[in-house]
Amino acid sequence: MQFTFKIWAKIKEVWPIYKLHFGTFILLLVITLVVKAVGSGHNLILATLSYVVSLILAYIWIRFGFSLVDKKDFNPFSKEALPSLPQFWNLFKTIILYMLSILGGIILLVIPGLYVCGRLIFAIYLSVEKNQGARITIEEAWNMTKGYGWQLFWKSFLIGLFMAVGFIVFFVGGFVTYPIGFIIMIMMYREFSKMKSETPTNPVPAVDMK
Repeated sequence: MQFTFKIWAKIKEVWPIYKLHFGTFILLLVITLVVKAVGSGHNLILATLSYVVSLILAYIWIRFGFSLVDKKDFNPFSKEALPSLPQFWNLFKTIILYMLSILGGIILLVIPGLYVCGRLIFAIYLSVEKNQGARITIEEAWNMTKGYGWQLFWKSFLIGLFMAVGFIVFFVGGFVTYPIGFIIMIMMYREFSKMKSETPTNPVPAVDMK
């Protein structure tokens, strides 16, 4: 089955969502940038603390993105938004295994690394949504994207480029492009998951009644 996902159309679709939650996006992004800045120095303790808080923020970002796409209430600044210890641990392990998988592909050659990136692009979202072990999450992400690796890589690359261009061209613009691009990635995950769930894995052969 062909996966059609028009990025430009999604940008226009997400724009009203962004405007409605403008303040929340800005505050989340400011907090994220401050945490990254704190961990960018040579202090090992601060760098480690920054990484831990960054993982928690990544979890909150994804949960917030799910709530917007699924049209559910979610307060990213509430106690309920924080991951439990098992949820944090599963996310941490998934990210490490995800990075090692891509690194392994890059070591072989750059092209396999990019392909692996496309095949595992949804691993982090699966980890947050299903709260399952890293190995199971990576396997599920790999299996669900079979036959779509390059297509998903290029789409995610274009979305990532859109997210980054606001910071590169005009820094303040990143406060617009980053949240919009992030929600588009969540939409792509949701629509791809829906397509795969509607695709029969073992089609029943037609019976000749003649």
